[in-house]
Amino acid sequence: MHFRIRGNHVQLIKPVYDDEAGRTKSTLVGAANLSTGQLNEKATANLSDEEKAEVTAWLEQRRALDYKKAELTALMLADTLNTAAAHLPEMEPELAKTIVADVLAASQNFRRMARKQQLLPAKPEE
Repeated sequence: MHFRIRGNHVQLIKPVYDDEAGRTKSTLVGAANLSTGQLNEKATANLSDEEKAEVTAWLEQRRALDYKKAELTALMLADTLNTAAAHLPEMEPELAKTIVADVLAASQNFRRMARKQQLLPAKPEE
């Protein structure tokens, strides 16, 4: 089986023998949600129990990989920001302004989440 990622879904492609053509053709047999692991109705109807187990194992492996990628990104975040800051003076001013605006917006979200997880002190009362 072949897996084709499309946004938050993965298309499930299965080689099926075509008598007319005399060869196998790649056939879309369904899809699954990458976040939930839920198979759509078409996949549930078209896949054997063994194939469903293959899809489930692939989805679990994919989720584990995504988690590791997110963890690595978080671990490298400070270094990435320092590198970006060092290159700001060399950038075109409009590009630099866009990057600064994006980073500041992202850091507000980061701070909000850190507070929600009680990783920062609460906002001082005024």
